[in-house]
Amino acid sequence: MKIEIIQINYRRTIIGILLFASLALLNACTESKASDQNAALLPVAYINPVKENIHDWEDYIGRFDASERVDIRSKINGYIEDVRFKDGDAVKKGQVLFVIDQRPFYIALKQAEAQKLEAEANLNRTESDYNRIASVQDSRAVSGEEVEQRQQIAKSAEARLMAAKANLAQAQLDLSYTEIKAPISGLISEDFIDKGNYISGGSSNATILSTILTINPIHFYFEGDENGFSNNIKNNSAQKVKVKLSNEEDFTREGVLDFVDNQVDKSTGTVRERAVFNNDEMSLQSGMFGRIRLVKEKQSVILIPDEAIGTNQSQKIVYTIDENNTINVKPVQLGKLYNQKYRIILNGVTSEDRIVVGNLLKIRPGMVVDPKKDAFLIPNNDAVASAQK
Repeated sequence: MKIEIIQINYRRTIIGILLFASLALLNACTESKASDQNAALLPVAYINPVKENIHDWEDYIGRFDASERVDIRSKINGYIEDVRFKDGDAVKKGQVLFVIDQRPFYIALKQAEAQKLEAEANLNRTESDYNRIASVQDSRAVSGEEVEQRQQIAKSAEARLMAAKANLAQAQLDLSYTEIKAPISGLISEDFIDKGNYISGGSSNATILSTILTINPIHFYFEGDENGFSNNIKNNSAQKVKVKLSNEEDFTREGVLDFVDNQVDKSTGTVRERAVFNNDEMSLQSGMFGRIRLVKEKQSVILIPDEAIGTNQSQKIVYTIDENNTINVKPVQLGKLYNQKYRIILNGVTSEDRIVVGNLLKIRPGMVVDPKKDAFLIPNNDAVASAQK
């Protein structure tokens, strides 16, 4: 009997051991399966959008133009005797550029001087005659009519002297015009008319001899948006602007908005504006295209990395991770590009969303992933660099 009881207890013990071992094995298999399932999930980096206060801005395409421009013309007719500059020279105001043959004008000057001397002598003689006759008028030696006649002759001689003086002044002026001088300082173009040619002057149809441009400072003209017209015209004397050339990445050239036109173009809805830039290095030339940036007041915006944005047909989208770690798609409305790498989001996401920034080519909507948060910091820098929309 005791042997049977021992055998029964032994069997129970064996069964218990086997049952425990089976449960342990089952639990280990379950844990291994769950571990394998977690290991199979795709690790995906995400960020939370950042809300920042940044300066708003507007960019416009425009063209540089000289702050002063003068077409060089002659005020007199004549033959060009000398050209005293090299094509493309930097010239100073008052510098002699062209010399017209002076000989005809020198002769005219001498003739005018002679006419003046003759008129002075004639005036002296007629005044002497008048004074002599006027002195004996009371003795009735001469008639009143003769005295009056002598007086008129003297006045005519005085008028002829005034005309001779005017002719002399004109002759002196014409002689001075034989040296054509630079009216402004700047860069001169080539000589359009070579030495020895006859030129016309003194009218609107006068021959253009060359052109001088002042490019330091230099102007930048552009067509601004009518929405900023009131603010720009109010602050045009102090508003700072930046410009970059077509081959430059950043807006490094600073200037000042110095002119806003007094009306908006009815056909285009734009207003003509101008900024002025220092050009000491002479790296900016008239006619160059550029992009100008007008910085406005600060506003609160949502920013995400630009590379996180995808395209679904004509719609811009981002991939998000929900609370179940499932990939979803959200359409977004894009704003400008900030600092060349961060996109302003006008609508579609909030700062609470988890935006996918890694493994974008491997994910698809509805996929369960293993989310990994990435650091996302915006540099405190308002040097906005692009305005693509």
